[in-house]
Amino acid sequence: MRRYRRNNPINKTTGILFILLMLALGTIGYSYSHWSKTITIHGTITTGTWENVASVRIMKTLNGSFTDPVTGEDLLTPNTTHIAIAADFPTKFQLIITVENNGTVSITDAVYDVIENTVKPISWTPSKGTVTWENKTTAQNFEQNFLTWTIGTLAPGERATLEIWIETLPNPSGKYEPTTGDEGDGQTIEINRGANITATYDYGTLFAQTENITLTITDDGIQDNGIGLISAPTLPYSTPWASDSETIP
Repeated sequence: MRRYRRNNPINKTTGILFILLMLALGTIGYSYSHWSKTITIHGTITTGTWENVASVRIMKTLNGSFTDPVTGEDLLTPNTTHIAIAADFPTKFQLIITVENNGTVSITDAVYDVIENTVKPISWTPSKGTVTWENKTTAQNFEQNFLTWTIGTLAPGERATLEIWIETLPNPSGKYEPTTGDEGDGQTIEINRGANITATYDYGTLFAQTENITLTITDDGIQDNGIGLISAPTLPYSTPWASDSETIP
């Protein structure tokens, strides 16, 4: 007896669907491989290379005198033009030291400065870190105050400040500096030396030093009135930023 094979319509349909699916996927893949689109950007794109830089900068600001040159009373706002001459009271000043990490890596800082001769520190407030003073007296009987401000670690972009209140000292006769500048003469008062900073990072050390700040006192034009003119620098005064930096390989 001869046997006849019977065609299965289900298998035939499945095969056709499979072929159609493969054709569709092939068409989609071909289309994506040749797809393009134009994108318009309105603005400026800057390209470049990224560098790690260790950098520190420091400056000092003298805001002025906070003592009334006539009465000796404390002032709430700074007096930037006049100062008592050979007074029975000290004149107070506000000095601010500012340190900034303007690099891209963390740094660890310490600041050193000297306040001496005709002025001395009376109070201080750091925004960060600790402050110590070493007091010495010279052979000429001048007072020297050596500052160490240990800031600690500053992150990139971080700033720290040290506010120092200082006051003038009396001379051997008991009169407070300045003692000349009321009779057509003048005098200079060194507020402090240049503050220097030593900053360390993983690969080395940075160093920077500011200018010093010295006041020039002259007669205010009225002799024997016990008041002098702060003729230079113009207060408030900030030293230029002193800085140091290194590119890290």
